Amino acid sequence: MALFRTNLYLQALRAAVVFGLGLACARAALPEPPQLSEFANDQVNENLRPALDAKDWAKALTVVDAVLAKVPADSYDAALMYQIRANTCQQKGDTAGMLAGLERSLAIDDQHHYFAERNALETVYNIAQLNYQEGATAKDPKVQAEYFTKTLRLLERWLKTMNSQNLTQDNIQFISSVYFTLGQGIEIKGEQKTDVPMMETALKWIDRGLTAATHPRDVFYQLKISALFQLNRLEEGYEYLELRLKDKPENKSYWQQLAFTYIQLANTAAEKHDDPAAYRYNVRAILTFDRAQKLGFLNSPKDNYNLVGIYFAVNQYNRACDLLDAGLRNGGIESTIGNWQLLAYSYQEQHLELKAIQSLEDAAKVFPNSGPIEYQIAQIYSGINREKEALEHIKLCVANGGTEKPQVGWLFYTWLAYDLKEYDNAMKAAQEAAKYPEAAKEAARMLEAIKASILDRDNRLNALQAH
Repeated sequence: MALFRTNLYLQALRAAVVFGLGLACARAALPEPPQLSEFANDQVNENLRPALDAKDWAKALTVVDAVLAKVPADSYDAALMYQIRANTCQQKGDTAGMLAGLERSLAIDDQHHYFAERNALETVYNIAQLNYQEGATAKDPKVQAEYFTKTLRLLERWLKTMNSQNLTQDNIQFISSVYFTLGQGIEIKGEQKTDVPMMETALKWIDRGLTAATHPRDVFYQLKISALFQLNRLEEGYEYLELRLKDKPENKSYWQQLAFTYIQLANTAAEKHDDPAAYRYNVRAILTFDRAQKLGFLNSPKDNYNLVGIYFAVNQYNRACDLLDAGLRNGGIESTIGNWQLLAYSYQEQHLELKAIQSLEDAAKVFPNSGPIEYQIAQIYSGINREKEALEHIKLCVANGGTEKPQVGWLFYTWLAYDLKEYDNAMKAAQEAAKYPEAAKEAARMLEAIKASILDRDNRLNALQAH
């Protein structure tokens, strides 16, 4: 769903039930601490405690559910049992059960305020985390939106009561991640629109995370960069990336983001016809590739191909061709028919037709029986007035299935053979071309010309024989 999301490591939910002295301590702040009913207390001591000690979670849940079935739905017994149920579900890895238990316990406490504020706030925070986790993994956008809406509501409730000076790095990271995720917007039908106010709020918390510790977590830097890009503040983004790379030159993702940013800025400038800016950003992209590749990064076939494209964009055709040629031969760039054809076309643009032909002939060794390659070779030979070589390759083209539009190859074959006065071959080629509706009109015109030429040739021969 998102351009960037932090992995959320949920803090272990502390057990809400503390037996004996622990329970008394937890309630010491209340003027009249509520107590378990005699029935619930007996069930805890006789059945629940042994099951928990034995880590028999299934039995523990059975005991808890039996108690819940018999105590008033809004009682302290119920509120505490739901806390125990949530904690037991956590031990089983049942996130949905844990969330349901905590939400029910909190709903009861919101009515009767059984728990100390500190304990209630902890429950609010844990429920917010669990909703965020469920939202992050939900596939249905509507379900995802529901979870995230709950997350934000609970988080803001928690923040209103908490002393902001006491927030930990874990707290700030979670808060930043929530606002960042919501700032990206929910993807619906392939579309995702940034919630600018939410993303700007995320940036405030991210900046706090960056200043709250001597050595901030790297995740805050990653969030900062991603938030800037999400807000289309690309100039700030690349400046921040450059600073990060001074400290972490071994970070592969930073190099990738920096190169992509410069390329995107160059493309945007080109769309606005701001040629100086486009050139400047393309040069920065090239330098980024150069720096990264010296460290062993940005050297995948896709990266190398992108670099070739940048050199083309700044009119450095020689360098682009050298990189493309070398990459196709040593595996640095994916060897596809299209990439070999691009190399040949690039040589043609520099009026290096023989090098273009050589590259295509090398491609034909990699992709034997390729009609499109033979067609391009035939075209280049024809362009330098070497029709005999062109004809040989167009014959190979049609023999290997022709091009994507077969009639094109047959028409070209017809013209070449006609120019070389190979009228019989021209006739056969024109007849093949005529089989395709798109070429029927041109083929018919050529057939008339060929027939006329054959008739003229035969008349000349007959005249010579008569003498």
